[in-house]
Amino acid sequence: MAQAQNSSNLEEEVLVTGYRASLLNSTAAKRNSVGFSDEVFSDDIGKMPSQNLAESLSRIPGVRIEREVTGEGQQISVRGLGPEFTKVVMNGNSISVASDGSLGSGQKGRQVDLDMFPPELFSSLAVNKTSSAQQVEGGVSGYVNMRTIRASDMGDGSHFRVGLEGAYNEMSGETSPKYSFLYGYDTEKFGVLAGIVGKNSKSRTDGFESVGNYQDGCVAHWYDAVDDDDQPLGRKSGCIGNTEGREGYYQSTGANTFNYTDIATADYAAAHPGVNVGDQLDLNAVSGLTDEQLDNMKLPYIGRPMYTYGDRDSLSMILSAQFRPNENIEASLDILRAEADRSFVRNELVNIYRRNYLQYGLAWIPENIQLNDDGVVQSGTFYNNRAWVGSRAYEEELTYTSIMPSLHWQISDVFVMDLSGSRTESDFDRDEPYLLYYSAPGVMTHDYNSKMPTVTHSVDVASAGSGWTFGAGPGTEGDAYQAGDFRFQRNARTTETTSFKADFALGEDADISGIKFGVHWDENISDTTGFTGGDDWNNRVRSSDLNDNFANYVIDSPITDLTGKGVQGIASVNWGAVKDAVDYDNFVPDSSAGGDQFGSTIGDIEEKIFAVYVEGNSESEVAGRPFRTNFGVRLVDTEQTISANGLTKTSDYSRILPSFNAVYDVTESFKVRGSASRSLTRANPSSMFPSAAWNGSGVDEVAVGNYQLQPFESTNFDLGGEWYFGDLGYVGLNYYQKDITGFVKPRDRQIPLNEVQAAVEALGYDFEVSEDSLTDIQLAAVADCGGIEEGTCMTNISDDVNIEGVTTLTGWEAIWVMPLDFLVQGLGFNASMNKIDQDASDPDGEIFGISDTTNFTAYYENFGFQTRVTYTLQEGTETGGGWSPLLADDRAQLDLSASYDLPMFSDYNVTVSLDAYNLTNEPMRSVFESDGNTFNLRYPGATYTLGIRASF
Repeated sequence: MAQAQNSSNLEEEVLVTGYRASLLNSTAAKRNSVGFSDEVFSDDIGKMPSQNLAESLSRIPGVRIEREVTGEGQQISVRGLGPEFTKVVMNGNSISVASDGSLGSGQKGRQVDLDMFPPELFSSLAVNKTSSAQQVEGGVSGYVNMRTIRASDMGDGSHFRVGLEGAYNEMSGETSPKYSFLYGYDTEKFGVLAGIVGKNSKSRTDGFESVGNYQDGCVAHWYDAVDDDDQPLGRKSGCIGNTEGREGYYQSTGANTFNYTDIATADYAAAHPGVNVGDQLDLNAVSGLTDEQLDNMKLPYIGRPMYTYGDRDSLSMILSAQFRPNENIEASLDILRAEADRSFVRNELVNIYRRNYLQYGLAWIPENIQLNDDGVVQSGTFYNNRAWVGSRAYEEELTYTSIMPSLHWQISDVFVMDLSGSRTESDFDRDEPYLLYYSAPGVMTHDYNSKMPTVTHSVDVASAGSGWTFGAGPGTEGDAYQAGDFRFQRNARTTETTSFKADFALGEDADISGIKFGVHWDENISDTTGFTGGDDWNNRVRSSDLNDNFANYVIDSPITDLTGKGVQGIASVNWGAVKDAVDYDNFVPDSSAGGDQFGSTIGDIEEKIFAVYVEGNSESEVAGRPFRTNFGVRLVDTEQTISANGLTKTSDYSRILPSFNAVYDVTESFKVRGSASRSLTRANPSSMFPSAAWNGSGVDEVAVGNYQLQPFESTNFDLGGEWYFGDLGYVGLNYYQKDITGFVKPRDRQIPLNEVQAAVEALGYDFEVSEDSLTDIQLAAVADCGGIEEGTCMTNISDDVNIEGVTTLTGWEAIWVMPLDFLVQGLGFNASMNKIDQDASDPDGEIFGISDTTNFTAYYENFGFQTRVTYTLQEGTETGGGWSPLLADDRAQLDLSASYDLPMFSDYNVTVSLDAYNLTNEPMRSVFESDGNTFNLRYPGATYTLGIRASF
């Protein structure tokens, strides 16, 4: 079994060994360490106490899990800060994975997706919540070191470890197979290990989504807009009572105004005897609302039930070699390769709460509308509704390769040298065509009486034969036509890291009493690219068969039991046929986008980082009791080269990062600990990409990127201790405080147009404001306000800056490990909790996503049988801003793990296991703070895994 590292280790570890023995090792390691240490151990190599590494780490107090839409843990947050503030390294070296984060929101930051790496190929995970000088900087909130497995971890001689399991997911109704194989051979001089893990994951997720809080409605009427010379500008629609200025110009209300019509449609006439198509209606009488209520009643912006389904094939391989020519030297080489291909479809039924424009024949007739006190629709019927489906066919490819050589040399009894190098490469490609299409007109009812709106349609939105068209079709007022939308969306990301570390230790046991020092060098590169189709793509779509015969490409919904109320399925498309219709596979995009499909600016960043450190460890006595300290300082210099939109900028900065850790044995069983440190996290590259351009067609705003953003910095304090009772049990309590600076916020400055050029150039960009550089539309806008020099034109310069305020996080962590052998041999529990608060001197420094967490595990282990029941609670928290602040619901997850060692195969250590994950199908839900209505709601389902493992 793998044992806890030596007593000088300052890190919090997740090691793999038997569960009860792992708790024993955890207690011993915590008892003997200098710094704060909370450890989670698994019950066997490759079998973490959860589905993956991220979920295992969530057992540590103060660690919060970030989940993919499938419900699977993906990233971790430590002590309230997001995943980008946690530094993740492998074998002590910097890494970067090019994955794009959660399906719902792409990321180009510093996060590392932990679901990329299978636990079978790792010997330990070590978490440190406070800093020591020898750690690679970059984590304000935490530091995670993933150690790959080596032959020496498996023991002397030849050893095999094999595993086979199948995971059944309730939502998908399918089983996902997984296999693993490890072989290790270790002697006094040589060690070699080879391993492979393969998995085919089949998933399905149901849910409901919004984009923003609410949009307002308006009563829409046709009008003919004219210019100053009474020349027609084209037939348009506008909202009653919203006229501004000259005739024909209207100011819409709401985020994206939806329209009503007072002309009876066919479905309305059919439901109301005596009414004929084309009759004019009294909308006040029909809806039961006043004009003001009609103009301001609210529905969610893009409220849509949705589902995704598909699979992900992953294959990971490891090769490790060790050479020990004598007892003082060990050279190692660790190579890891991971690949993942993901293919899935996502369908969204947009209950047209936007873009139901009158000119396209989409305006509603609202009937019997019930509003709450805030003007939000609680129930009602809407005639002339055309359901709008968005279908996406994702194809993703992700690769990761790392090559890490290292050398350990005990030069003398008191001098040790450790050298290590690393080269990692990762590539990610996502192809995401997005096709939108409309059903035939029908009646929609809306009833907000549960966690998500219950919406019904008279048209069978799950059927292929419901009049689906590629576009809304001609309206009743003239030849207006809303064409279909087929978006070409593709993005790619490549990351590379290169590092070298030289670490030295002076002293017989420098971790106890001695000096450690070293030099570290890192180069980190991240390149992102986005593509759109441009005019060539639009022309290809317009000339395809999709426009005239779209119904031939629609298929019945593959999902007929959609979770929720009202809609049981959503008609899909035959994506193979759709792609053939536009010759998709042979299309080469000719335009590179400045942003991705999530609206984020993309670009490239290269960082060169040089650091030196020194730290000292000492052991003494105070009042006759042991007192140990660790003190160090790290000097780091960073050079950044950042490119975007054809511009390249450079910046550099240096920081000094001190750290101190101490532990005092008040008694043999009671220890008090303290820690103080300074740490940093570099700014998100997507906030730094250089750009300076007019935002829009006028001269109202210039958007500027800030390549000189400084890093986030934190001053950290910890105080706590533990009381130990026996070899296994203890209780611990820690208090921590983080004073964080450097948060980024948008800045807007209104200045005269004739000062804009100088102001932008002062920010480091070439920018011309003259008659020669402005477009005709801009020149017309300038003329309206009197010209560039003498006029009254005002321009807003928008950029991001570091705020000067301080955000203080304070929190309490508690852990209780309690064996209950005095009741039943092998029975016990371990529990932990984290309580966290914040105080921001500047409101823009408020941290989203912090929450209190609680974990409780009850276990029994005896006679070859072991079982664990784990309860995890993440309390609700504010998760973001935008149009309306959002809150995540409390989420409690219940997991069960059981295994039995087959006695008839004891020589092969054969174990059968059964795990039940998310037993209650707990959804992931966030709501609008203003009224508690749902923003996003997703049901990932429960997963049951049956497996068999052997080692010999």
